[in-house]
Amino acid sequence: MFTKKTLSIFSLASLCALLLAYFSNTQDVNTTPTNQAHHSLAPALQLENHEPEHRSITPERLINEPRLLVSEVTYENYKSTLGPLPNSLRGTRIPAAFKLDSEGHLIVTSSIKSVIEYFLSATGEESIENIITRIEEFLAQQLDEPARSEALDVVAQYIGYKEALIELEKNLAENVKLSGQSSDYLTMFQYRREARMNNLSPEIYDAFFADEDKEDNYTASLLEIRKNPDLTDEERAAQFIAAEQLLPKQEQAAKQADHNREMLKTNIQTAKSAGASDEQIFQMRSEVYGYDAAERFAVADKKKAEWDSRFEQYRQQRQSILINEGLSDTDKANEIYTVQNTLFSSTEQRRLATLDQLADKKMKL
Repeated sequence: MFTKKTLSIFSLASLCALLLAYFSNTQDVNTTPTNQAHHSLAPALQLENHEPEHRSITPERLINEPRLLVSEVTYENYKSTLGPLPNSLRGTRIPAAFKLDSEGHLIVTSSIKSVIEYFLSATGEESIENIITRIEEFLAQQLDEPARSEALDVVAQYIGYKEALIELEKNLAENVKLSGQSSDYLTMFQYRREARMNNLSPEIYDAFFADEDKEDNYTASLLEIRKNPDLTDEERAAQFIAAEQLLPKQEQAAKQADHNREMLKTNIQTAKSAGASDEQIFQMRSEVYGYDAAERFAVADKKKAEWDSRFEQYRQQRQSILINEGLSDTDKANEIYTVQNTLFSSTEQRRLATLDQLADKKMKL
């Protein structure tokens, strides 16, 4: 019979064997062709080991982790049966970056569009047939099946979209000519969005144009709101805020941050007018920007207050000199120069001429 000690040793040995077999299989799974070897999961695992959450690396995560394939193909080392790239691309790099899932299928990202547009940028220097052949050849060099066929399908859809867009723009131009009216931004946006959604799969559309169309839709909405003469200022402002919901999430967050800053600026001006203390202003800023930023604002406020005090003192002395009828123009200039040297550094004095002009204009209003 096995003793407890023997069973423990046997269990430990079995566990070690399983671990060795697992890591051996993982290495086999992650082995890629020569042109993809340096894009294995190792960099992803190294990055994850440094994540602050210290998430455990489970077998499921190892299997399902996407792979990013990045190639450094420049104008100089580009190889093709069609010969070198057109001269306009000299000194450039092909923006090749492809994302694959655990089974080698292509994950559609905007980087594929960047590759296609890179080659299309040479339109006019060589035929569109040559350009498409270059794109297909390049993808065949970079990708294995099934990603290769999937990428070629993306190219076919994208080229189809480009052809449809040209036809739609031609129709729009004819309609404009017949109607005698100029086309507006909203109409052009609708035509372009229609061509994209009708000729691209939802996956490709979302990766290539979803965010761009949201931003264009937002711009078109702003133009429509501005053109509406029946809106009050309050209604127009409310519609501007509502239109921001059309933007991508990151753009909405940026707009909201801008609104928070403007609101804080207004609130601080109101608080200062009501006699708020420096500590109260500091607290207001901390709630929006954080403690460190509030500290920087406080230092800037102190410098501004000190500058304003010196400038006000200078303006008063300057005015006294200018209205002194017992001084000649030369004496007045000399005394003003002395005051400037007393109150300001040489760098600060460079601003005085402009600031004096602005202050003098303000006095005359």
